[in-house]
Amino acid sequence: MKFIKPWVKAKNFKFIFFIFCISIFLYILISVSGGMKKKDYYAVQFDAAQRMEKSINIISNFKLERFGEIDTELDPNKTGLIGGEFTKLTTTLGDLSAKRTSTNPDFAALIVDYFYNLGLKEGDYIAVGSSGSFPSLALAVMCAAESMKLNPIFIYSIGSSMYGANLEDFTFLDMYNKLVENKILRDRLVAVSKGGVHDQAAGMLFPDSVDIIDSIALSSGKNYINESSLVESISRRMEIYDKENIKVFVNVGGASANFGNITESISFPNGLTVNYEEKISDDPERGLIFEYLDRGIPVIHLLNIIDLALKNGISIDPVPLPEIGKSEVYFQKRYNTFLIVGSIIFVLFLIFIYGFIWRKK
Repeated sequence: MKFIKPWVKAKNFKFIFFIFCISIFLYILISVSGGMKKKDYYAVQFDAAQRMEKSINIISNFKLERFGEIDTELDPNKTGLIGGEFTKLTTTLGDLSAKRTSTNPDFAALIVDYFYNLGLKEGDYIAVGSSGSFPSLALAVMCAAESMKLNPIFIYSIGSSMYGANLEDFTFLDMYNKLVENKILRDRLVAVSKGGVHDQAAGMLFPDSVDIIDSIALSSGKNYINESSLVESISRRMEIYDKENIKVFVNVGGASANFGNITESISFPNGLTVNYEEKISDDPERGLIFEYLDRGIPVIHLLNIIDLALKNGISIDPVPLPEIGKSEVYFQKRYNTFLIVGSIIFVLFLIFIYGFIWRKK
């Protein structure tokens, strides 16, 4: 206390301002002197992105074989993952820039980052629900799970927003089966549904859309979730997922059974959510993202892709696709520990000397 009294009495604001300026200078020095280092799981991130890159090449060639060409105005990188505008599988509007951004294999590295942050280990089960709106992100999730040797339980909704997997002759089921055939992915798809409004493809643009989607679902050979209400569709999914100990639920796109049909769905945070700060709705149409959070299980929500890319240093709508392993998502900031400790000691030393001088006076 004897040391503090002269300090308080002095009220020497010049010295306080001096210490403030020194602290700001040292903070800036520490910030600019820091470097970037690869994350501890960089090799796994790279493997997942590389797996996705190989998948895109296979899908691109497959689409060329089936159609003879790829529309480079819509898909300048020729990924094969960009669909049409208004087709018989189109459920809602969609942003072309977001769809092209999502084809970047660095998203597979981002999913690995999320999985490692959750402490997932080899053999863990994850629930994956995806619409056809972002086939590239569904692919990113499956590639990340493959590289980490996780066990995804995958349920796919066929309906898609504009520029997604909305070509009836080239659905994501076609792409996925091709990748399984080429042993890039294991077949983890357990069920399909129509998707769209109420998971029943209600209000489609074309009168025969529902019949076409129904035919695609039946020909998939997978469990067909075809319930009369959204609540029943959500419940059916939970029955499938509940067979295993799920560690995280991953939602890709805006399928109503996954995303929910409530006001709160619109403002649900993008990316990884572990602790949801808002009150969880008890509406029976709240969707699986809320069902799992209510159980204390984390959720990864992939929908607002431009925002997600900006937050994680992933290129927006790049042409050509960037080299994998180079974006910010693979790295973390590294600071000079000696400089930090030295700066703290230096500031404390100045304060001590100042107090000592005042005590002498």
